[in-house]
Amino acid sequence: MELSEWEQRWQENRTGFHQLEVHKMLQNNYDKVVNGRSGVRFFFPLCGKAVDMKWLADLGHSVVGVEISEMAIRQFFQENNLTYSESF
Repeated sequence: MELSEWEQRWQENRTGFHQLEVHKMLQNNYDKVVNGRSGVRFFFPLCGKAVDMKWLADLGHSVVGVEISEMAIRQFFQENNLTYSESF
């Protein structure tokens, strides 16, 4: 998929891949993934507005999400009532 197509899908609200719940495999394997560690850094490429990011952050982990769709990332912050700052 071209990056322009990814952006277009967000613009047209064709985001059937977006899940409203935390991924069950992440929940079921959370203890194995963190292996007793706290403050684990998680990376989400083309993160969209993945609810998994907030879930992990709420558990005390560091989350880095990268997204090309400004619309997607703005929706993530708005839907989760999170403040953010922009720098250019």
